[in-house]
Amino acid sequence: MKAIHEAPGLYLGFISLHLLLGHLGSSLLYRLRFGRSPLAYRSTEADPSHTRVTRLISGASLVWAGSIIAAALWPAWWTSPWGRPLFSLPPLAGWLLGGVGLLGMLCAQYGMGPAFRIGVDAGEQQPSLHERGLHRYSRNPIYVFSYLYLVGASLWAPSLLTLGALAALGGLFHALVLQEERYLSTRLGEPYGRYLQRVPRYL
Repeated sequence: MKAIHEAPGLYLGFISLHLLLGHLGSSLLYRLRFGRSPLAYRSTEADPSHTRVTRLISGASLVWAGSIIAAALWPAWWTSPWGRPLFSLPPLAGWLLGGVGLLGMLCAQYGMGPAFRIGVDAGEQQPSLHERGLHRYSRNPIYVFSYLYLVGASLWAPSLLTLGALAALGGLFHALVLQEERYLSTRLGEPYGRYLQRVPRYL
């Protein structure tokens, strides 16, 4: 199998699916299914601290994507201190992890039905507790599979900058999860408390 710099269009096309399907595609499908937008962070009553972390995730994602794009299109990147790979694995390993991550993320988003949101709307009347599908095994399967996708794609060009951005994204995902747990604990009370005890946060 060709490496990322030998077939950049193939690799970068796959990376773009995370944005096109995971954000734009899922938002469009949700609107078609339920007649409204899942983009809670655009609400006038969106939680400001959650929105701040979301913006930080966007920034770290741009750094991560920039390092992958540089590895695909700029040969000199591979010999620079920031772009030199720290280890080498067969490209297939990244494809397998990335493919499972992307598919799992989309299944978790679709499976949430009307409970799916991107962001936290503090003005929402009463959020619903979703315990079906993948949420029976993990409280945050969307984050788990999204991060698995990022890990897989990072293995194609595991440079210092790529892995540093990956680690930052992991920390920011965790911060977002903690904020969402506090919000749901306040809004849902005892039923959510029982869910916390029964189902692990990640795996």
